[in-house]
Amino acid sequence: MTWATLELTKVGEDKAVEGTLAKALRTELGVEASYPLFVPYTSYEKGGRRVSVRLIEGYAFVASGLPETRYFALEKGNLVAQVISSRGVHGIRVIHCVPDSRIETLRQQLRASTSSSLEVGVRVRVVGGNYARLEGDIIDLNSDRAAVRITLRSIDVIAWIPFVALDSNLDSEEEASEDRDFPDSVPLDEADLYEEEDL
Repeated sequence: MTWATLELTKVGEDKAVEGTLAKALRTELGVEASYPLFVPYTSYEKGGRRVSVRLIEGYAFVASGLPETRYFALEKGNLVAQVISSRGVHGIRVIHCVPDSRIETLRQQLRASTSSSLEVGVRVRVVGGNYARLEGDIIDLNSDRAAVRITLRSIDVIAWIPFVALDSNLDSEEEASEDRDFPDSVPLDEADLYEEEDL
């Protein structure tokens, strides 16, 4: 999968901070609520106050696969300033796509940047590995993993799960994937972020 990059307007950025951008973009694109979209913003509660994290301010990413005209139509609304693209050989706009591996790196970095919100007693969603899509409560922490108690009708298990595989923002629209690997750290080379590719 590849991803189209959207540069946001001020209204779009405000909606990203509020946590309502993904739903608004899906509505404008005319796609289902499950259509892949990544907004590199999140927030969490810590010490009774709301903390906001913006990994890449002013951008959002939407999965490729739709007709290009649907992406470019977003520029006519108030959320997207422009779809990142260039002019092709015949003057036709070509959307620059980001490979899925880069988006996964950004997701891991966003989760890692919010790992300071992980404390004993916090409820989390597991976003990778054998327990993907399940929720549980943190009962212990070490330097890079949390002991999460997952209780369902048929199981009651405690598993040590890497911080990058946990999401403490239970309102997040991120889809979990059972196939994801979660290395300790993944360097992000901004020069490699974009690959020119047709949708």
